[in-house]
Amino acid sequence: MPNQDLDPILERIQKLAEEIETFVPQDARNVQFRADLGGLLVVAITASYESCVKETLVGYAGRHNAKFQQFAQNQYARLSSRIKIDDLKNYAKLCDDPIRNKFAENLKDRKKRISLWTGVNIVDAYEQMLRWRNDYAHEGLRNTTVEEALKTHRHARHVLYAYHESFA
Repeated sequence: MPNQDLDPILERIQKLAEEIETFVPQDARNVQFRADLGGLLVVAITASYESCVKETLVGYAGRHNAKFQQFAQNQYARLSSRIKIDDLKNYAKLCDDPIRNKFAENLKDRKKRISLWTGVNIVDAYEQMLRWRNDYAHEGLRNTTVEEALKTHRHARHVLYAYHESFA
């Protein structure tokens, strides 16, 4: 189950960001509007994370049995886009032992490699995306920019890749 399975879901974010840049470029006249777009972008990004988790769980179930796949689709139909690291660990625990342990190992390995390469902690980036989402969705706080959201997403998505690889 290669990470390319998740790429079509995550590529929509890049296309959305490009459209924001095309139609609402950085300009002193639209600072507040772009701040709202940054919040909306974070909401869209975390919703795509939800889709990635569903894709992973339903795909895993489907490789075992059609009824199991249908169960997983129904079970995770209302998955929240605020899926914390502990939630990912708990979903992995529902599966067999290799997956349970593999996610922790994959996450640790990616976190270390990316931190050495970029200086960024992917777990912190992922959790930051969830905080920004919550702040904007529930309180209307404009506390990120389009650029900052995209930069953070580029690192945070590796948590989902580590998760997805664990189910291969």
